[in-house]
Amino acid sequence: MSNHYEVRYAASPKHVKAYDTQQLRDEFLIEDLMQADKLKLVYTHYDRFIAGGAVPSKKELKLETIDPLKADYFLERRELGIINVGGSGWVTVDGETYKLAYKEALYVGRGNREVTFSSDNTDKPAKFYLNSTPAHKVFPTKKVGQEDAEVVEMGSLETANARTIRKLIVNSTVETCQVQMGM
Repeated sequence: MSNHYEVRYAASPKHVKAYDTQQLRDEFLIEDLMQADKLKLVYTHYDRFIAGGAVPSKKELKLETIDPLKADYFLERRELGIINVGGSGWVTVDGETYKLAYKEALYVGRGNREVTFSSDNTDKPAKFYLNSTPAHKVFPTKKVGQEDAEVVEMGSLETANARTIRKLIVNSTVETCQVQMGM
């Protein structure tokens, strides 16, 4: 199995106020999310949200179900958002292949049984950042390129807060149940 996962439990806001820096890091920071030839997932008890990373360097990686889902396959009752933050790669969803370049996204709806990840170049592998949430409805798989993103300019140079937000997987670009992603 290429999936590696951990489970994180919700923390009481009352207790978090007393955490020191190390406790905050231990509780909320996800380290080593992008590891060559591994698919790493963090299942949280914050709305059953899953964050993950898949880096198919030398081999294809398959998204498999994990025990906390109590499901026959990963997307049986969930949806998935993917953003490629590495070299170009491929995501195959139930036999249909989608090429994702750097900063391109793919929404994968509930009910899809098989999702695999691969890279074009082993020296510069794709790095797929993943978010998954429970889904109550089926929506079609859809690729979202940079040209499809909803772009928002925020902040100002005067406050050292100027930034461009590219909303890739949001309801204005693709139908989703809960998952929302941007850069």
